This record gives sequence, C-alpha cells and structure tokens, in this order.
Amino acid sequence: MSTEVSAQEKRAIFNTAFITGSTIFIMGYVNALALQTPQLGMMVTPQTGNVIWMGLNPAFGNWPQFISNLALFFGFIFGCLFAFMNQNLIKHKTIQFFFSWSLFALPVALYPFYAPYISTQVAFLMMGLSAGFGCGFFRKMYHLEINNAMATGNVRFLGVWFAEGVLRKKEGGLFTLWIFVICVFLFAFGAFIMGTALNLDRAGTFGFSLVNTLLIVFCIIPCFFAPKNTAS
Repeated sequence: MSTEVSAQEKRAIFNTAFITGSTIFIMGYVNALALQTPQLGMMVTPQTGNVIWMGLNPAFGNWPQFISNLALFFGFIFGCLFAFMNQNLIKHKTIQFFFSWSLFALPVALYPFYAPYISTQVAFLMMGLSAGFGCGFFRKMYHLEINNAMATGNVRFLGVWFAEGVLRKKEGGLFTLWIFVICVFLFAFGAFIMGTALNLDRAGTFGFSLVNTLLIVFCIIPCFFAPKNTAS
C-alpha cells in the first residue's frame, strides 16, 4: 500500500503551516503595536511578563494596571480554553476555519477603530482573548505543535534542535530546526514591519494609517489559504 502523500494533501499541510505562521507574524506585529500604543504600552501575548507585572503592580499600588494584567491573563486563559473545547465544533472545515479565524483576527484588526471607545482594561481583555484564540486554534506547523503566542519556547528549541539535527544528526532534525528558525523570524519580522510602517506614518508619507491598513491586510491574507472541506 502506497504511503506517498498526494499533491492535495501536501497543499493542505502547507496551508495549515502558513496559517499558523501567519498567526505568529501577526502576534509579533500586534505586540510591537501594543508597545507603541499609550493605552496599552505592554506586550499582549507573552504571559511571563504579564505575570511579573501582576506581582509588581500591587506592590507599587498601581491598581488600574493590575486590573489590566488580570484582564489580559484571564482573557488569554479563556481564549485558550474556548479554542480547545471548540476546535472541531463545526464539521465543515472551511466554516470552522472562518469561525476560528474571526475570533482571533477581528479583535486585533479592528482594535484601532474601537480602542478610543473602550477602557484600557477592556482593551487588554480583548487582546488576551485574541491571543488565546490564536494559540488554541492555530498551532500546527507540519509535524509540530507550535506555541505561536510567544517566542521563548521557540528560541529554546533552536538550541535543542541544533543539537539534535546538526550535532547528533537525528533524522528530520534539520527540518525541525528550520521550522523553529522560521517561527522566531516571523515573530521578529512582524515587529519589524510594524516599526517600519510606524516610521512611515510618523513621517507623514501617506495620507492614511499604514500601520492600521497593513494589520487589516495581514489578517485577510490567510483567508485565501482556508482549508478545503473534504467529503467524509
């Protein structure tokens, strides 16, 4: 019996990897945007730093900031929980994708439009939910489960898989190493693109916000790689 993967199956695997890679890029972009947004001023997906601030802010008496930390924390947890419980809520794969992608992408793509009308705490809650949905729904890249909400674990695996693939010559080790290289690059590249767009906006290069426009475009592109529904 042949185990060769068909062209259609290869395309489906690539599409899944592309979508996961897109979430990593967008999260890098959004984290950079959040750092430059006075209302937020803090990265919105890595929970390590957020937990540190959950301890520091009460010590300094910064209670509004502490509430923001809690909103981000519980938003992220609920987003991950909801995504885990509803990964296969809809049998039709394409519809399931658009349901999942909307939960992840809409809060971040539309943030510049609704931000002026909500409190900082609600903004952190929305960003936490978005990151949780993204991390829960889209984390498959070829044979790996990727943590696409933060880079720390992926950076660790650069060392692990360099040892496995280059030093120990483990089969498939180099391919795995390159996947983690791509993940870390995408996270940083998202931040780089946001910074470049912000510089152009500050220089008045365009008559519109390039940062906000690109964010919407980047959230739309993965929709063209939506999985095709297969007959059962």
